[in-house]
Amino acid sequence: MQSAHVKKSRIKKTLKIVGLSFIGLVIIIIGIEFMYKDSVESPMYKVQQYLTYSKEDWANYENMKRMQAEANTRPDMVDVLIEAPQSPEDTTIWTNAIKNKDFIPEGVLEDINRYKKRDFSKLKIAEDKPSDDDAQQAIVRNYQNEVTSLLSKYKAHIKIGACYAAPLQKLDGDTEIARVTAMVSAFNKEQGNLGNIQAPLNVIYDFVKYQSDPTTWHLADFSQSIPYDYVLNKDKW
Repeated sequence: MQSAHVKKSRIKKTLKIVGLSFIGLVIIIIGIEFMYKDSVESPMYKVQQYLTYSKEDWANYENMKRMQAEANTRPDMVDVLIEAPQSPEDTTIWTNAIKNKDFIPEGVLEDINRYKKRDFSKLKIAEDKPSDDDAQQAIVRNYQNEVTSLLSKYKAHIKIGACYAAPLQKLDGDTEIARVTAMVSAFNKEQGNLGNIQAPLNVIYDFVKYQSDPTTWHLADFSQSIPYDYVLNKDKW
């Protein structure tokens, strides 16, 4: 009877030791997991890998680690904010108002000062540039009847101002061989300078030539800021 009691006591003691050991192991694992909580490869994750990963899984895992290591050795990429090109502004129209301290609409003075701070020092006059006729044809070809009717109504023609070389753009499709940015204005005999008359005409565009058609200039949105053309617009609109 005593032997059975002793045996039972030993079993309880063994179970207690096993239970405490298991609890201790769980606590240790939880502690280690907590230590690695910010790591993707925690000890439990590694155990899972060795138990479940196939040869293909291991190959993919090693490849991902290699790619991550390569990415970490590259310099950080910095987003560069590129300022959108701004339309040229005739600041002389406010010269007298500023001198005389007359009323100037809210924000206009800030716009003028901001415009005066623009850096045009890197601009270069283009050698390959469209003529007045080239510019008009490009505009008419782009807008078609809408502008043809407008020019006919006002008996006007297009003149192009100083042309500044613009960076060629790499887009899908045809290859650019020349690009310029310039102001344009419509003129007629009766009124002289009409400016852009009305929408959809603008006063500034890019003119582009493509490799497939090297003798024809095509119209595009202006891609850079240029100074106001006071020669083209010596007569105010």
